[in-house]
Amino acid sequence: MDEQLHIIIAGDRGKVFKLPCSKKKLCIVITTSIVALLVLTVTSICSFSLYTKNRKISNQIAGLQEKLQTSAELLAKHNKMTEKERQKVALLEQKSARLETAVQDEKESLLTAAVDELNKKSQLIEKIFGNIGIKLPKDKNNNAKHSGGPFIQPPEMARDELLFKADKYLKAIRYLPLGRPVEGPISSGFGKRSDPLNNRSAFHTGIDFRGDKGDKIYATADGVVANAFRNGGYGNYVLIDHGNGYTSAYAHMKKYLVHKGDRIKRGQLIGLIGNTGRSTGSHLHYEIALNGVPINPYKFLKAAKFAKKSASSDVSVKR
Repeated sequence: MDEQLHIIIAGDRGKVFKLPCSKKKLCIVITTSIVALLVLTVTSICSFSLYTKNRKISNQIAGLQEKLQTSAELLAKHNKMTEKERQKVALLEQKSARLETAVQDEKESLLTAAVDELNKKSQLIEKIFGNIGIKLPKDKNNNAKHSGGPFIQPPEMARDELLFKADKYLKAIRYLPLGRPVEGPISSGFGKRSDPLNNRSAFHTGIDFRGDKGDKIYATADGVVANAFRNGGYGNYVLIDHGNGYTSAYAHMKKYLVHKGDRIKRGQLIGLIGNTGRSTGSHLHYEIALNGVPINPYKFLKAAKFAKKSASSDVSVKR
């Protein structure tokens, strides 16, 4: 028979309550209470752990959302900047196109004006050369033989022909012995004359310029020194080959300052006036020849005078 336990609960007013309970029931109640307490404890611990993890995850999600928001703002800002950049590029392209058109128009205008001016100067040079009888060298067409086909005029042929002609004139002037080799006056002209030493009739193949010993002598065109030596009656002598058959010669020099094979520029100092060779006084004997045949140098002096007065700086001559 189970032992009976009595749980007595006294009230404030002296009232007593008795709860009869057997020992077996008490053990069951205590055991159940302990199990419940353990379950409650484990559940609380798990709940706290889960709460902690959930809070951590929530914080991470909040951080990610914040970063996502920041990234979205940066992306929007970048897209906005990119759009502005595209607008700037488009604006620059428009400005560049307008500028290119303006430059092209200005270039065409300048080219047309230059061609017109070049045409006038080419006509002037051609007229001057024609009036004084100087013949420009003809172009050699090495491709004329063993060839043929229909004639097809290329575009802008007139402009190209003008530029070609002007270039030919400029090259011709560069290599034509124009101008004065010295500053002194002419003391004896070209052609027939009385020989200054024996008074006999003679032919003078050049012109003489009076000058003092040591006065400077200048080349009258670009070329190559063909000879520089003591040449008998010519004394100290320099011969310059200007190409296209033209040569210029300088004689009776006190001293020549160039040597055979030297490349010469128009206006370059080549020697000094002297009295060497067959000469009656200090002067320069100056000759111009075409294919070995002497030409009156005076017409070239005249051409240089006209060129200085009428042509541009590109076709004017020194001295």
